[in-house]
Amino acid sequence: MMTQMAREALSAPTVLARQYQENQSVWEAIAYRLKQSPPPFVMTIARGSSDHAAMYAKYLFEIQCGWVTASAAPSIYTIYERRPCVKNALVLAISQSGQSPDLVEVVRACREQGAVTVAIVNEVASPLARAAEYVVPLWAGPEMSVAATKSYVSSLFALLHFVAIYQSDQTLMTALAQLPARLARAERCHWDQFITAYQAVSDALIIARGYSFPVALEVALKFKETCVLHAEAFSSAEVLHGPFALIKPDYPVLILGQKDAALHSTEQVCARIRDLGGRVLFACPGVVASSSELTAEYLPLPKALHPLVDPLLVVQTFYLHVAQLALARGLNPDQPNNLQKVTQTL
Repeated sequence: MMTQMAREALSAPTVLARQYQENQSVWEAIAYRLKQSPPPFVMTIARGSSDHAAMYAKYLFEIQCGWVTASAAPSIYTIYERRPCVKNALVLAISQSGQSPDLVEVVRACREQGAVTVAIVNEVASPLARAAEYVVPLWAGPEMSVAATKSYVSSLFALLHFVAIYQSDQTLMTALAQLPARLARAERCHWDQFITAYQAVSDALIIARGYSFPVALEVALKFKETCVLHAEAFSSAEVLHGPFALIKPDYPVLILGQKDAALHSTEQVCARIRDLGGRVLFACPGVVASSSELTAEYLPLPKALHPLVDPLLVVQTFYLHVAQLALARGLNPDQPNNLQKVTQTL
């Protein structure tokens, strides 16, 4: 059975190819503006999967651009009616629908203070798009499945596109140009052991670090949404505190990674889990059993492109398989319990 969720995920390569062509000029304009007056900090505003994309922005901006990046708490504006000083800051809102009143109110208030406001949004005629100074379309088209897929991947891509332009990073630009074709290969990767590991369990632990950590947050959300499977994501540093008490023999742990400075610490956590008898399922582009001494089950992925880009290969492949997992658990990922596509918060 081909679910709506899987069909939409499979359209992501086409979405990214179009975005790469269409958004160059708007990102160049934003980059030029920020180079003339670098922001003192960045504030992100988002909910749900889009907030996980905002977490990805934090890693990108702090590592690549040196900008301290923090997530806004919209209730400060909408419930407590306060206006923290954001003059000259970059305020970045990410949303598929652009409909949530709290996000709109924050962007409007920040723009009035003199912040540079940018809306990365799928619905370019939405209230959020109208509230922002700059609008960056996701070009994802209608997304009918409640569980976001292509809009999340395209949000990460948009952030990467901006950083590549701002930094004049030709290596990253080349990787982005190649990503749609590489992403299309996710359909050929088969995670049979993933389906087996999570078909009958009641909870899941996902571990990652660096650029993969925002993807781990998204993975945990999709486990909950589509599989009614309680899941939590932790940094490979943070998990060594309280959450490690969960590890027991044959307990499956999904670990995500990318080949950069964070890989060593991630592999160390893999080894500790194996020492405790846990079952490690490891998804890291460019790392397979033949290139590692770890005792783990390596989930096949498209060939690695770039450490900043590779987490998109992981989440794309995951989306296709979590839809299958939901069906294996007797659920319909297109009709998750108690949820609707557009959520409006105040």
